Amino acid sequence: MKKTLLALTIAAASTSAFANVGLGNAKPTFEFDPMHKEQFSVSGSLGLGGYYDTKTNAIYDDWATALTLAVSYKNNRLVGYFETDFELNWTTDENDNGFGVKNEFGTDVDKAWLGFDTGVGVASFGWENDTALDKVDGAGDTTYEFGSSAGDTSDAFNVIKFEGKASAFAYGISTFETDDDREAAETGYNGYFGVEQEVFNIYAGYETRENGNEDEEIVSLSGNVKVGAATLGANFWVNDLETSTNTGKTETGYYLSGSYPVTEQLTLAAGYNGVTTDSQVAGTADVDMSRVNIAAMYTLNDRVDMGIDILQDVDTGDSAKDEETYVFAAMFYSF
Repeated sequence: MKKTLLALTIAAASTSAFANVGLGNAKPTFEFDPMHKEQFSVSGSLGLGGYYDTKTNAIYDDWATALTLAVSYKNNRLVGYFETDFELNWTTDENDNGFGVKNEFGTDVDKAWLGFDTGVGVASFGWENDTALDKVDGAGDTTYEFGSSAGDTSDAFNVIKFEGKASAFAYGISTFETDDDREAAETGYNGYFGVEQEVFNIYAGYETRENGNEDEEIVSLSGNVKVGAATLGANFWVNDLETSTNTGKTETGYYLSGSYPVTEQLTLAAGYNGVTTDSQVAGTADVDMSRVNIAAMYTLNDRVDMGIDILQDVDTGDSAKDEETYVFAAMFYSF
């Protein structure tokens, strides 16, 4: 699950832990109080949702149904965050869902990090956390679930990160591993620089990963702008995969989206994704793929949100593959 209201709700809860400490802080930089309950804030969400697609004709959850609990910690300049999921995975067809989804219950520590607020940004170490580029990579996605962006937006492990904002300028840099098994993990580095204004936000990012005989580089540009009541967004990226056997590829993609609040409670959105893949294998033609998605998001009150996103293949890039339809729908209660 890349970006649902569950993720957005919990991300909003963690924002308080990143708040910069003002220069007028009365406490010395390294003076901390004994631990007590006023330093902790607890939030969470209860989600119910799932997917359907015409390729498998199955309905499946893929970890959208979950109880998520988050704890933020703040003691002078010391900040921390812990988030865990209690997830129910389910499917109507275990043998033919195509995504490895099975009927099972699972728990997952989604984020766990401790940091220090320097006044110009938070320096942190996380056993599991978002990388710096994850924050801005999908800034141009205004839809509900099926937006597209440069890289993998899932959490990484052993994340060392510095992230902050000075005036209108936002910045972040991180190093990370892609698996909790260090022998199996790729090592990566990424970062971004951006400008954040009331009307628009724009970010440029870069990531590099090394994995044995493969080197991957990602360059991304993302942003959004308010036009009256509407919000328009765009993600552009180039993923370059180099291999020692010259079997790599270069993926150039973009995603354009827009959303409009029809009422205070209902927002409609749409997006278009196009990707061209250029293979380094001699004689292999470029592959062009495109998709379109439409979404509706409804806020019942300050506790209950819901939405639906429908993705349709326009061009699969392969005449042997059918153009499929994908649907995601979910409802979340936050507390």
